[in-house]
Amino acid sequence: MKSEQGSGARSARKGLAGWLKDAEGGLSAGRSFVFLLLLAFAGAFIASAAGTGVWLTAVLMAMLTAVLAHALILTPLARDYETHLSARTQGATSNTVDALTRVPNRRGITASLLEAMSYANRYNHPLSVALVDLDMLANINRGMGRRAGDKALQAVASVFTDTVRMPDHAGRYGDEEFLVILPNTTLKNATTIAERIRDGVESAECSFNGKKIPVTVSIGASQFHKGEDLERFLARVDKALAAAKASGRNRVVAERRASAKGSNRAAAERRVSVSR
Repeated sequence: MKSEQGSGARSARKGLAGWLKDAEGGLSAGRSFVFLLLLAFAGAFIASAAGTGVWLTAVLMAMLTAVLAHALILTPLARDYETHLSARTQGATSNTVDALTRVPNRRGITASLLEAMSYANRYNHPLSVALVDLDMLANINRGMGRRAGDKALQAVASVFTDTVRMPDHAGRYGDEEFLVILPNTTLKNATTIAERIRDGVESAECSFNGKKIPVTVSIGASQFHKGEDLERFLARVDKALAAAKASGRNRVVAERRASAKGSNRAAAERRVSVSR
């Protein structure tokens, strides 16, 4: 019973605190004045009811009541409300932001990709994606320690700030993978941006305990096909990334080129088998 009463009191306080807030989240001067004025009238009424018969005394009591109300009620309510909003915002942010690199995590970047795919489907706009893989992260962790690997991941994430455009999104998609969403971008332009990312990572200064960390990335890029689902789209991007890693790492491979290369190889194999 007491817990229910406590919960009801907290809800009432939150409701009053919300009413006292303005659009920017600060304490509304107008509503605070109304609230204090009501308290002042209440104080004056109490003074009159007490039979003092002196209006000055009633006014003084009302002012004292208003001051006490502001100090004991309004200020704590405002602080409680701000704490509540801050905790809720931090909780929502922690669900979609990677703690190490401070970029969107897999959930956050996947949600952004689904939204971009929906937009591209509806308005028939081009959409491309680049999958960025940190080369040899296991070797860095094994040779220099896990903290060095974390520094390498942070170095890759920091490059996105300088290389991607305003409408683009980049997030951590896996342990050593980052997904870059490029709205209104053809595969040709996406390859150019991916190359800029690759070059930026290779040129980045990254060291741990005074030792330079060899940081490079392999990147696969692909353009969205109208009507395809998330799994198929990402499978094509992953195929391009696999081709980039298989061809020596620290390079960019577009999915279309990877497919063409595979077709040429298959045709060559067919010609050899026929000649035999």
